[in-house]
Amino acid sequence: MSQAVTVHNYNPVGAPAGLDWRKSSRSNQQHLDDSIGFAIEGDSIRIGITTDESQVPLTATRTKIRAMIEGAKAGEFDYLLD
Repeated sequence: MSQAVTVHNYNPVGAPAGLDWRKSSRSNQQHLDDSIGFAIEGDSIRIGITTDESQVPLTATRTKIRAMIEGAKAGEFDYLLD
């Protein structure tokens, strides 16, 4: 199992400084600078585009993220990759 990669120097507008942002290790394998990053803030998860600090990250509950990840694992979003 691979490990998520820390995103250094990412401080998007609207998110507190110092959050521990991480992205998929597969982003690095595919040389994608423009990746989706995640950070925990209290009971919420922040979701941001790691190369665009001007975009305010989305905020979702852990329950919503869990449902999305479980759906992705089940193939519910495979159509996005076609």
